[in-house]
Amino acid sequence: MNDADCVGEHRVDLLWSRLRYFGGTTGHWGGNCAPLDEQDFEERAWVPDSGWPFPKSELDASYPKAYEYCELPSANFSADYWAAQSASFRERRISLAGDPIGEKIMLKSPPTRFGEVYRNALAQPGNRCDVYLHANVVEIETNEEANRVTALRTKGIDGQTCRFRAGVFILASGIENARLLLLSNRVRPRGLGNDHDVVGRYFMAHTTLRTGRAMLSLPEGTASYYATLGWEQRFLNEISPFIDALQPSRAAQEREGILNSVVFFEESYEGEKTPGFVAMRRIAKQIVHGRMPSNLVRDLGIVVGDLDEVVKALYARSVGDRSYKILQTRFFCEQAPDRDSRVGLGDDLDALGQRKLVLDWRLNDLDKRTVIRTQKLLAEQFGGLGVGRLQVEFDSETDPWPRGVDSSAHFMGTTRMSTDPRRGVVDGDCRVHGIDNLYVAGGSVMPTSGATMVTVNIVALAVRLAGHLRSRLS
Repeated sequence: MNDADCVGEHRVDLLWSRLRYFGGTTGHWGGNCAPLDEQDFEERAWVPDSGWPFPKSELDASYPKAYEYCELPSANFSADYWAAQSASFRERRISLAGDPIGEKIMLKSPPTRFGEVYRNALAQPGNRCDVYLHANVVEIETNEEANRVTALRTKGIDGQTCRFRAGVFILASGIENARLLLLSNRVRPRGLGNDHDVVGRYFMAHTTLRTGRAMLSLPEGTASYYATLGWEQRFLNEISPFIDALQPSRAAQEREGILNSVVFFEESYEGEKTPGFVAMRRIAKQIVHGRMPSNLVRDLGIVVGDLDEVVKALYARSVGDRSYKILQTRFFCEQAPDRDSRVGLGDDLDALGQRKLVLDWRLNDLDKRTVIRTQKLLAEQFGGLGVGRLQVEFDSETDPWPRGVDSSAHFMGTTRMSTDPRRGVVDGDCRVHGIDNLYVAGGSVMPTSGATMVTVNIVALAVRLAGHLRSRLS
């Protein structure tokens, strides 16, 4: 039921990147966490449709509880703090100037699998929370004016239906929130909350691109503090509890007219980032998880097309040949809000007889400029510090996007937040405009994405919404 069609230049894997079970996509979440930055909430003149209904300071009160739910090792995101805690990091920390390039610390959750960690607590009698599984919501039912929800209609694979009635309803299912609002068109033909044709629009991800190589004179082991967790690191006995990402300063973002972004290092062997090797890893991953690989014929064709690079990478890793080892830069960027980047309903039906999603993910010139200008700032910073240089592969804003642009499977927007119903689906309290008792939780309400991992920020937004509902219902 997660299957969907992708149209347009950029594709994402909506089938395997989302998990449809209790605990949701935390079931394969990487665990990296950091709060959004202040500028992510502000209206920036060079970023169309930017700005949240409230400043970061309003969400700050909800972060400590979110860190607790995500089981973070600390609530301290200062690079100086972690340098004081770790002699190894202190010796290897890159002495950045702060402007144009600074640091953004991300802390590591175990990662918390919410469906496993909190299952027992929810199963305890008397906890005032009932959990129903295998109840797929297929329609939001309302009164004749469509200004109040009366029930949620669910349907199982066996065709059995039920109705759930309550005083307040919360949708919390990523981009499926938009799908459900569009499918619930019995009273409003364009769907609920969609009087201004905003539901499904402003789909965002984190524009992620591995391009260029860093050739730096740094102590052995430095890269491990600036890298997200690679698959081989998962087998190490000890890993750092944090990542120190490289980030253009707020002032540099404004001077350059770019979006927020961070850069990670990734150590690998030549050939491992080629489409062929990535396709081979995709096939192997699905087989390991006991699944028949989707798009097997297409992926095998990609492997064969890159066979030389695949063989070279396999040889280098198997013998540990350091002459093939490279340090690649991975750009992880906020995506510009774009009304034409959207999800909608297609004509194909899923197993429940519901119309499937169709995604048109669009990146624009601001997204491309952000990657290229961030790369330029990073190269200038390394040169100024005398630690090395970057070998650039993608350096012209007039060139097409190179192969390998991906979404990091971070899907946001489509029911965005705004005080203006012509620009957003929900208001500052995450209530659907025009419907008194329907709320939305999750990344789908985010007006902008920032340059950080999503989960802990989704949890913080949920904590804030819980506080609002507690006040309303009391």
